[in-house]
Amino acid sequence: MNKKTLIVFAIIIIAGGGWFFWQRTKADDVSTPSQAATPTPSLAESVTPPTSDFVGEAGQQVVLENGEINLPADSISDQASFYNASMPSGKTIYFFVLKDKNGIYRAAANACQVCFGARKGFHQEGGEIVCDNCGNRYPIEKIATEKGGCNPGPISPNLEVKDGEIIITQADLEQVADFF
Repeated sequence: MNKKTLIVFAIIIIAGGGWFFWQRTKADDVSTPSQAATPTPSLAESVTPPTSDFVGEAGQQVVLENGEINLPADSISDQASFYNASMPSGKTIYFFVLKDKNGIYRAAANACQVCFGARKGFHQEGGEIVCDNCGNRYPIEKIATEKGGCNPGPISPNLEVKDGEIIITQADLEQVADFF
């Protein structure tokens, strides 16, 4: 082989290797939206607990008594009411409660599996709940019915009402404790 052929061959090998390395790095660094929204098998294994304070709608502080929070049913409407409760573990759980157009009371964490680390929560726009971090939107009738992804963490899709009060149990709140 002559010197010119060796130089061309070397350039092709170096360029090919560089392209391969660039493609490999690009594939490792970029997450597609479908990957980001896919629920993971175990939240505790898949995410790092947040380290900063919650910056979303904190709402009214409510007290957990005898393993329950009791809210007057007549104070809940189709407009999300935001609350927070201190758990025996010391964690504060941020959540919202609303009533859908069918009269069903729903409760969900003011956080989701994908964006909870941003600590921004959700807000309401008309008949939808909107993630303050990524902008995903969820109809009120779907709140607390779907787990994973950016859905507000379900507490209860059909809250019990007893003697005019909505009851949210400590066990229900503990289902979303990993988000806070």
